[in-house]
Amino acid sequence: MKMLVKFGYSVRQVCNIANITPQAYYKRIKKTVSYSIVYAKLEDFVKSNREVKSRVGLRTIYYKENLSSLLGINKFEIEMSTRGYALKPYKSFIKTTDSRGFHHKYENKIEGAEVRRPNAIIVGDITYYQCNAGLFYIFLFTDLYTLEIKAVYGSIHMQGVIAEKCLRQVMVYIGKKKFHHSLIIHTDGGGQYRSDKYQYMLRLAEIIPSQSKSCFENGLAERMNGIIKNEYLNDYNIKGEFHLNRVLKRIVKQHNEVWPSGKLGWRTPLEFAKWVVTLPEKDRPVVKVKKIN
Repeated sequence: MKMLVKFGYSVRQVCNIANITPQAYYKRIKKTVSYSIVYAKLEDFVKSNREVKSRVGLRTIYYKENLSSLLGINKFEIEMSTRGYALKPYKSFIKTTDSRGFHHKYENKIEGAEVRRPNAIIVGDITYYQCNAGLFYIFLFTDLYTLEIKAVYGSIHMQGVIAEKCLRQVMVYIGKKKFHHSLIIHTDGGGQYRSDKYQYMLRLAEIIPSQSKSCFENGLAERMNGIIKNEYLNDYNIKGEFHLNRVLKRIVKQHNEVWPSGKLGWRTPLEFAKWVVTLPEKDRPVVKVKKIN
């Protein structure tokens, strides 16, 4: 309709063509202008968040910035996607698990579990990270219930000593040295987790070991690997092992304290962890671990 006015038609002629009143015409124009202002502001929100984390999703930005008073989530995603802000998927592969050998092998003790508290099950895995500075391996431990990263370490090798360092980080994060068999740490069958020293640390802390037979039995750990590499590390120019670990500490803080997750009711992992323990256990959300056939 605005184009017809530009070509010399009067507002009254345009209204007759569109079969609307002049009042409705001006109301529509005002609404269009106001929405253009809103969308411009929303783009600013997306740009500022992507400057901090270039692969943060539109839905995460929507809830982090509390945009529900401006428009609905579906409308926001559609409008921002048409403006080129939708994320493209990523995928890559490299083998980081060597399950050869027969010592310290365990069953999958989390399959079918129902979890209602933090520090019940922590999942761990190793992923690779290739950059200009070389090839690194990242060891990661994540709370299955709260999605908090409780330990992370980057190294140029995959030796068991790095798994031991991460296990110490878990204890420091939680603030306990003894767990009285109330905590399960679930990993794959890699040799790093089957070393005598690592297993001794588990026994001393009274932590229950659990092992997956395939990547499908350790899905959260696999997803967290992708998040660390493809949603965080791609924003940094890593210069070496020391620099990588400095950056990983920063990423842990961002993941745990800044970015909300849909799986946690759009709370950050730390917010969820603090909130859920205020509820009676019977009223807490339940996380069920699927059985893999």
